[in-house]
Amino acid sequence: GILMADLIYDDGYRANVGIIVSNQNNNLFFAKRRYQSGWQFPQGGIHVGETPIQAMYRELNEETGLSRKNTKFIKESEHWYQYQIPKKSIRKIKNGIKVIGQRQKWYLLKFTDAEEAIDLDHHNEQEFDSWKWATPDIVIKQVIGFKKDVYRKVLKEFKPFIEK
Repeated sequence: GILMADLIYDDGYRANVGIIVSNQNNNLFFAKRRYQSGWQFPQGGIHVGETPIQAMYRELNEETGLSRKNTKFIKESEHWYQYQIPKKSIRKIKNGIKVIGQRQKWYLLKFTDAEEAIDLDHHNEQEFDSWKWATPDIVIKQVIGFKKDVYRKVLKEFKPFIEK
């Protein structure tokens, strides 16, 4: 297939989606990046020509094996959140464009299936090697430093909808 180009804004931020999946106990799907120690929510770039919601379902499926049929759509974030990537982690991507951060639309989904539906190895480029259900407090504690502020804000926005 054709290689899809990620949407990158002129200011160096990459268009991105973040995904929070909550279970019946209001715990959140939290996963460890493969070959790394960092834990995070599923997230990924929006391709040129793709809507944020299309990107969200594509990334959800690639990273967790889940789809619309295992989840219920609850909420889209009111606005875009953004964070900068630490200088040491910035790498040039194709065409020599430097991505200095992510600009993210966030989504809240409710998990409606049995845990066997979760498949981290669903895609040829596996992103995560383990996962757990975590409370928002644990998530904030364990997410990498430069994402903490965005995670705090997004969880605050979604809190009333997670606890419904």
